[in-house]
Amino acid sequence: MDTLVKTKNTANELNLKIQAHLEELAKATEEAKRSEAMLDYLSFCARFHNYSSSNIWLIMLTKPEATFVAGFHKWKSLGRWVRKGEKGIPILAPILVKEEDQDNLETHHLVGFKVVYVFDVSQTEGEPLPPAPDWKSPEKNQELNQQLIKYAESQGISVSFKNLPMDIQGVSKGGAIDIALGAGTKTLVHEIAHELMHRDKDNFESRAIKELEAESVAYVVCKHFGFESLNSPNYLAFFEVSSKELLSHMDKIMKTATRIITAIKPVA
Repeated sequence: MDTLVKTKNTANELNLKIQAHLEELAKATEEAKRSEAMLDYLSFCARFHNYSSSNIWLIMLTKPEATFVAGFHKWKSLGRWVRKGEKGIPILAPILVKEEDQDNLETHHLVGFKVVYVFDVSQTEGEPLPPAPDWKSPEKNQELNQQLIKYAESQGISVSFKNLPMDIQGVSKGGAIDIALGAGTKTLVHEIAHELMHRDKDNFESRAIKELEAESVAYVVCKHFGFESLNSPNYLAFFEVSSKELLSHMDKIMKTATRIITAIKPVA
């Protein structure tokens, strides 16, 4: 068989496999979103305030292992109470003053900030929390990891392994990646995908779409190299993405997944 024809056939086979993996992931994500465990957990998460990036940093500096934080009275409303002697985590809350405009419509004007205190769930007791559906994929292939690191470095991306706070598995920082010591190979692929797809400052996709794209690439690449224990459907369900959204981004996901796979294992 002509070498060019063989290469084209092999590339077509790879594309068909990637497409099949993505369709499988889309179906599994929809099923995960409808599961009772996921619905209970998402309902629980929805009760918590979304903190600003500056307050998230304050929380991380004070209590790096924090997962869910809320004020004293908020925890009480959730059927839990702060244990005696626990020290609060300081954050900044806006000070708003009510005003009326020319049309007698009420508005709020920011005049400053004040320090308030929140507490992590580990500082409370009471009603049990719904367990988080398993979203991590800790399976590792050290040989593949080394190949992925070599590929990342060839793309100008440095990779470091270190302890990360707040259960974070990996971080993409624009030219550099931090991976938690206990994270699996899928996390490494996920962060490399972020670097390849989202490093451009003109990329204005929402976080949910960026996570959808990076996680889908990671799922496909790891499936291609024989990984089985992947909890990507649960991870994507946390961001409430739909199978329609996943499939609408298929071309971009396939292109990036193919780029990584062929860099590790060139099409012959």
